[in-house]
Amino acid sequence: MKSHSPSDAKLLMGGVKGLKDAWRLGVLHVEYERLKKIQDQKQQ
Repeated sequence: MKSHSPSDAKLLMGGVKGLKDAWRLGVLHVEYERLKKIQDQKQQ
């Protein structure tokens, strides 16, 4: 997997505090799902 920026790590550990944080968390989730799908395809 990839490493996260300090601001992303703070968001993941501290939670959402506003609309901007919620948007960024959504972006991280979509990226996670994409990477997970790629990883699952490699295992099969």
